[in-house]
Amino acid sequence: MIARTILIVENDDGLGETLFEQLSRYEEFRIMRASSASTGLRTVRGRVIDLVIIDTGLPDLDGREMVKILRKDDFRAPIILLTIMSSDADTILSLEAGASDCVTRPFCFAVLLARIRAHLRQHNQRAAD
Repeated sequence: MIARTILIVENDDGLGETLFEQLSRYEEFRIMRASSASTGLRTVRGRVIDLVIIDTGLPDLDGREMVKILRKDDFRAPIILLTIMSSDADTILSLEAGASDCVTRPFCFAVLLARIRAHLRQHNQRAAD
């Protein structure tokens, strides 16, 4: 099995480290971290990334703006936005920015893991077509 590379862009060290540790337990994933949008964008441009998880509240750029930049740069892999806002309007803004999914914090790790796997499956199927 080839490990899928996931980039976590999260400035909250506690959450970022927890996600890194939890996802690293699965051999199917190779996990990378960035604590700012600028670092995350450089990381994506230099490597093959299969999925990106982005916090909306980054210190240097709103996560939705990072998504727009990635999509403008023709990044086609799934992007999951993490947000503390639970309104329909926030979800709509996130999806219209180009996110594949939007997960409200706090969240259940098992649900996030299931969403990651589902998005990777869908992306792989589209790439194979």
